[in-house]
Amino acid sequence: MEILDYEDSLETYLGELSGKKVTIVSALASGTEPLIDQLIENDNQLDIVVGTINSLTSPDFIEHCLNENNPALALAVDFRSHASINWKLILIEPDIVILGSANFTQVGVSLVRDTCVVTTDAALYDAYLAKVAALKATEGVLTCDHSLAFEEALDTYKQNHRRMQAGLARTAQYLDTEGWLGDDSNQSIPLFIWYSDHSEQSEDEARKHLKSSSDGVAWDDVREFFTYECAEGALPYEEGDVVLTARCNGSHIGFYTFDRILYRDGTYYIYAYRKKRYTQPFKLDGDKELLKEAIPQWYEDGRTELNRGDILRVIG
Repeated sequence: MEILDYEDSLETYLGELSGKKVTIVSALASGTEPLIDQLIENDNQLDIVVGTINSLTSPDFIEHCLNENNPALALAVDFRSHASINWKLILIEPDIVILGSANFTQVGVSLVRDTCVVTTDAALYDAYLAKVAALKATEGVLTCDHSLAFEEALDTYKQNHRRMQAGLARTAQYLDTEGWLGDDSNQSIPLFIWYSDHSEQSEDEARKHLKSSSDGVAWDDVREFFTYECAEGALPYEEGDVVLTARCNGSHIGFYTFDRILYRDGTYYIYAYRKKRYTQPFKLDGDKELLKEAIPQWYEDGRTELNRGDILRVIG
């Protein structure tokens, strides 16, 4: 038996495997796409099952596995939401069983706050392998096979995931990005990048539309407003979202709550109200200069969301 921890991490242990069949079952998965790629490059055969408790498994992880399109990788998703698995189990053929508290996430496999036990036991391995097979045959657990049923379940899950992440952004406030990244429940934040300052005509329109709405908020109570041109129903934000906003040149970086959203003649008018205290998922402080360099490219790419990987590459 061997104990793994942050000094001898699960990520390191798995990264050294070669030519093995590896079964991974985890309540949630995110940020471990590079480890998946490394395992495949090392000639391992992967069979993965992930859960969807609290919609915390990243859709990016699921789509990465879908796009891998490699016979060495099989993925099943337990779409049963709160009834889905809470397992943290890894099986390595022919007889290795790894159990512990670590999910298959970037934070989890680092073992900075988790631990795992590695046991060599052929009988235990076979027993768990049978349980995994039974799990995959359970109603609501779908294999990633590009079928209509899977695509529809994934689309619904993406909507639930987005709402969960938006809710976390509204309620969780960290001292810095390191704290935000240290909690693998946090996987994305909405992003809005605008091109130019408002014209007088645009401001007059925004003022007129707010006045005619049923909100009852005076223009003097508006901290900032934004406009977004798209078809009705295509706006990638919802009222109440806390959004990282910036001008396309990397200036005017800040978090705003989209308190009121109105659609008029092909344009969404988005209003952020004045408050005594403004919500922000994490304090920007010195990170603004790092973000400034990345924002022009994000604008060119049409990004409306940042995930953990984006933030790690720029700030982490």
